[in-house]
Amino acid sequence: MVKGEPEIRQTLISILEEAIESEIESEEKYLHAAGLACDTRVRDFFLSLAKMERDHKEQLTAQLEELRAQMTVVGEMNEMFY
Repeated sequence: MVKGEPEIRQTLISILEEAIESEIESEEKYLHAAGLACDTRVRDFFLSLAKMERDHKEQLTAQLEELRAQMTVVGEMNEMFY
């Protein structure tokens, strides 16, 4: 294992968690704006932005789950050998 690797992975996890929260907040803002829009083109625009944020959140969540799984495997391997 590379020196400092657990700390780097934990930092990456924190960054992903913050990014997910940001995507959620942005999606909520765009949905709110869509609800306020009187023009259907403007509403549809905000709805498409909200969908992009939701898709980003799903991508980030998948990466976060993968990184956490890797950390679990590495931790278990370390316990076996150290």
